[in-house]
Amino acid sequence: MVTEYVDISYQDKEQVEVVGSVRDDSQAVLCKGNFATRLLLPTRMRDLEEDEKIERAIQFLVHSFESSGDNPKPVILHSTRVGIDLYHRGYETHIVISGFLHDLLEDTDVAADEIRSKFGDDVASVVEATSFDENIDDYLERHLDIYVRCFELGRSAVAVKAADILDNSDYYGLGDSEERQENQIEKMSYFIDESEPYIGDEDLHLELQDKFPVVRERVKNDV
Repeated sequence: MVTEYVDISYQDKEQVEVVGSVRDDSQAVLCKGNFATRLLLPTRMRDLEEDEKIERAIQFLVHSFESSGDNPKPVILHSTRVGIDLYHRGYETHIVISGFLHDLLEDTDVAADEIRSKFGDDVASVVEATSFDENIDDYLERHLDIYVRCFELGRSAVAVKAADILDNSDYYGLGDSEERQENQIEKMSYFIDESEPYIGDEDLHLELQDKFPVVRERVKNDV
């Protein structure tokens, strides 16, 4: 699918102009001065069958946390934001579903085989790659291990982890120790650098690059 994008100036919202197009796995990064916004205009209708699969994943996400969730943080909200972000960016259905389900192995009693039986091998493999190895206790080492496994699996897992980091980085530094804050910045920097061969030309990666100095400065001021 090709998606057209428009550039709308806040100074003159009546003047809307189609200025280009991008692939379905990317977004426009255009700006007119400091007053521009971007809109994506899909050139085809939504796929009802794909949307039904995604809705089943959302239902499974909520049910799983209601029945066996053990994380006091708002994980359902976070997982929903990650999935919706990937959905609106036009990623493939199995990547979107993986975004919604990426925390289930860590925070519920759901097993990889159950995800595989309900949503297929591709989704289960991504969710496994984006989940902690319980045998690793060190915070930084645990995250770097995830990143390496995502890189080994390929673009699908890297895209889900990128969306995960993009959302989670809003919480970096909140109530954390100085060591944890330093680790958060180090792991984000590492992921941005090492994920470039996989998603470097996609808007998700560009947003991570743009956000990193903002997050680093905020965390630095919190130390």
